[in-house]
Amino acid sequence: MAKDYFQDILPPQGGPVPKPASKPQAIPQAEISVPLKNESPIDMGEPEASDASRENARSIRNITVSSRPSRRTPMGDMREAPTHPTRPPRILSRWWIWIAAGVSVAILGILLLVATRPTTVTVTPRSQIIVFDASSEFSAYPGGSAPTGMLTYTVETLDFEDSAVVTTTGTERVDEKAHGKITVVNNYSSTPVKLIKNTRFETPDGLIFRILSEVNVPGKKGTKPGELSVEVFADASGEKYNVGPIARFTLPGLKNSSAMYADVYARSSEGMVGGFVGERPVIDPVALQSAKAEIRGRLAEKVRADALSRTNETSVVLPDLALITYTTLPSTEEAGGAARIHEKVRVEMPIFPAEPFARTIARGISADAEEGSVMVKGIPTLTATSAGADVPILGSNTLNFTLAGSAQLIWNVDTQALGEALAGRGEDAFQAIVGGFPGVEGARARVQPFWKNSFPENSADIHINIEEPALPSA
Repeated sequence: MAKDYFQDILPPQGGPVPKPASKPQAIPQAEISVPLKNESPIDMGEPEASDASRENARSIRNITVSSRPSRRTPMGDMREAPTHPTRPPRILSRWWIWIAAGVSVAILGILLLVATRPTTVTVTPRSQIIVFDASSEFSAYPGGSAPTGMLTYTVETLDFEDSAVVTTTGTERVDEKAHGKITVVNNYSSTPVKLIKNTRFETPDGLIFRILSEVNVPGKKGTKPGELSVEVFADASGEKYNVGPIARFTLPGLKNSSAMYADVYARSSEGMVGGFVGERPVIDPVALQSAKAEIRGRLAEKVRADALSRTNETSVVLPDLALITYTTLPSTEEAGGAARIHEKVRVEMPIFPAEPFARTIARGISADAEEGSVMVKGIPTLTATSAGADVPILGSNTLNFTLAGSAQLIWNVDTQALGEALAGRGEDAFQAIVGGFPGVEGARARVQPFWKNSFPENSADIHINIEEPALPSA
């Protein structure tokens, strides 16, 4: 008969548990002794049990349990669950979900962007290359006195200064007279007024300046006085004659005729310079001329750069037509026995209104151009030459000039009128509408959203871009 192990691990009825003969062996920490159901704890301090009891007790008591709890059977037996390889949970990866969502958002964004883009029309304006030669002569009239429809010009006066340091060879006694330019006005008669050599011009302070040669001041035309620009020199040496611009010089020699004395006079728009008495550094003449040439070269570059910067959508400036006057100012001492020489340039610059200038050019080449319908591109590359025998008095005389080089005549397109003509019309009417604008050489349109086949009802929603043709290289 099989031995009942459950019976063997119970203590004897009414008696103590036998004490083991030796100390119990230490149970490893990884092993846990678990009592069976309804089993009383084993008192290790009881008297030693018999060998058979110890043997039977070892068969149940020394069962070790791993750190993972064992699975119980329905009958309550402590049996370790069979081990199987752990299969990872089948979790659907979320990366693909996020990628699919991102792609969907990107596609929707692209569709939205395409659908909300504005309707655009790109226009290439009509253009024509112009080649100028000496046979093409143009005329411009002072503003306010030009015949109707003719090109006009205004004059802007600018001053630039520059200097350079040169070595000296000592000092010298200097006694020099001031000099400068004045404009003589004849508001007395329609015939020229003759002024002899050494005619005096007096400032309000009583300083006298004289002309060095005989001149004839043009007569007035209608209500416009005749004018002539001349150079004058001070009657004596000294810095006191270095006076600023004078609004009115009188002519003492005309006092016997009150009418002539009142209506023949002069004015200056720049100060007199050069008057000096005293010691001044001596500069080698060769070094002086070389330094002057260098300074004036820099000044000429400044003048041209300034003139070209003034050419824009409203104004045209031709630097070659500017009247330039150089003046040598008194030199100043520098440390180390050197001297600084000073040069000044006065520029009288004719300025033409851009639209009439372009229209005048178009007429010169027999192009059909109405007011405001054309513009000229490439003006900075042109060379202008005064066509008159005499240097004109800018602001008083007609300015005749020729042009050399090539430029491009470009027709303007009224973008507002074009947008209004296209508003609400179907795509099939596009070519016929743009063909009605004489300044349009070609055009293309992109109507948005792409599923529509007509232009927006509001002309403000039609964006018109002008694609100017490139100027051919020389």
